[in-house]
Amino acid sequence: MTGGALALALGAGVVLGTVPAQADWYAYPIQLRYHGSARPSDAAAQNETRSAADRECVAKYGFRARGVTPVGLVNNKHDGTVDWYQYWRCDSN
Repeated sequence: MTGGALALALGAGVVLGTVPAQADWYAYPIQLRYHGSARPSDAAAQNETRSAADRECVAKYGFRARGVTPVGLVNNKHDGTVDWYQYWRCDSN
């Protein structure tokens, strides 16, 4: 292989993605159907929202989505109602 061909082959490795990509993440809320004032259990909130969290993660990262992790449960009180949100973290490869 000539020097020019070798340089092209090595350069192609960078172009074709053999250099590892940097992992990324983001956090986002999924609203629960429950609107009561008592705090729902973490397990119930996570079970209700996990499939929506998975869909959101795949929509963001596609095949690079590594998975979701529950972050926290928060509420937002307004007009006499309480909205509950399960926050999730989505990680990419």
